[in-house]
Amino acid sequence: MTNFNRAFFLALSLGFLLPFAGTSQNESPSQPAPYRATPAHMWEFGLHGGAALSLADIDFTPNWGAGFHIRRAIDYVFSMRGEGMYTVLKFDDKEDGVAETTVQSGSAQLLVSINNLVWNNMPNRKTNLYGFVGGGVTRFEVDAIKKPNSQLRSVDPAVQTHADFGLGLAFRVNERFNLGFETKGQAIFGNKADLLDGVSRQDNDILVYSSVRLNFNLGNKEKLAEPLYWVNPMDIIIQDITELKNRQPFDLTDTDGDGVIDLLDADNNTPPGVAVDTRGVALDSDNDGIPNFQDDEPYIAKGKRVIIQQPGDKPFTTEDDVERIIDNKLREYSESGSLSGGGITNWFLPIIHFGIDSYKIRYADYGSLASIAKVMKSNPQIRVVVTGFTDKTASNAYNLDLSFKRAKAAIDHLVTVHGIARSRLVLNYNGEDEPLVPSNGSSVMNRRVEFRVATDMDVDMENPIPVTKRDRKGGY
Repeated sequence: MTNFNRAFFLALSLGFLLPFAGTSQNESPSQPAPYRATPAHMWEFGLHGGAALSLADIDFTPNWGAGFHIRRAIDYVFSMRGEGMYTVLKFDDKEDGVAETTVQSGSAQLLVSINNLVWNNMPNRKTNLYGFVGGGVTRFEVDAIKKPNSQLRSVDPAVQTHADFGLGLAFRVNERFNLGFETKGQAIFGNKADLLDGVSRQDNDILVYSSVRLNFNLGNKEKLAEPLYWVNPMDIIIQDITELKNRQPFDLTDTDGDGVIDLLDADNNTPPGVAVDTRGVALDSDNDGIPNFQDDEPYIAKGKRVIIQQPGDKPFTTEDDVERIIDNKLREYSESGSLSGGGITNWFLPIIHFGIDSYKIRYADYGSLASIAKVMKSNPQIRVVVTGFTDKTASNAYNLDLSFKRAKAAIDHLVTVHGIARSRLVLNYNGEDEPLVPSNGSSVMNRRVEFRVATDMDVDMENPIPVTKRDRKGGY
């Protein structure tokens, strides 16, 4: 390669890299952090294979190449990619002879998603047109198979630097997978840069590689967006503008003048001066269905007989009577917990949730478990049933085992962290049955453990049958 060409490729690389370097500078610590419209997003892992050839001093025969890459978006337009490639180049020339070259290379590349510079109303791109530049290291070895003249020679393993440049087009299949087609040139630099074909005669040799790419997005799709080169940078702004346009105007009109605006008023025809509640409805203090302003006895329900106690009369009910009545009621309520469907068995206890294919207690649920432990310590006579559930992602056998592990993890936490006796906790599990959300796939609401006050009939379920690799097939 001539000095002019070398300078051209260096200038082209710097032209793409310098703007990127400028965007990486930190904001002044004295200023508040700006609003960022770039969500947390996935990585891309890809496998590629295709045809490779070399623009060199002797004629080539196209041959195969293959490799892999890892790509990460910087923003909606720029992304970085690390790539490895292996290929075998073949040369067959009547005058210069026959040679075969094995090539291994590693590259770091800056990609520019060209179509993300054009904004529209689509939330996701269907295609991704991109160009890229980069550089790296190439190792090659030449085997001169047939040498009709002295210029063709074998080359021992040599390591040289290179520059990459090319174009690609990918098609989005779904949120996890896309199919790409790409062509790149790889210009070799160094003292053996013109020996890729075993002949040093003119300019440096260039490797050309056209490939088909199978690209997979890696990460939790419930928490992470697709790589940003598939996301419309205007999507968040479009959503906000649409919401603002569809939002009803805030109207402060109060038609009946009762102090409650029409937007919140359940009765816009209240007569002037009538006392109303927070819903704008006329007060009915005795709940007899007659509003105060129409009720002769606004504080006494219709049909109730009122006895006025005279000074010196003995109280109808003493303080001791009240305390005795309350104690009796509380005792009846507590004892009814041992009966089916009554009393404390209807207490509401929190539900905790789990990650995909996990039975690890989340930090976010530590508070809920602490609340359950507090209830149990305040009511030492009760036991609690702990029931595990899953979503419908994996097989029935695997989900039964996973729901058992989730219930056991919750029980272990209550025992070890809060000191609740194991005998007061009843382990149940129900697999993927009784979902809270009707979904045949992943659902965080269905990945849960529920708690309820136990009856005398509740006992631990037997451990599930251990799962095999076949049970898990087709699952997570």
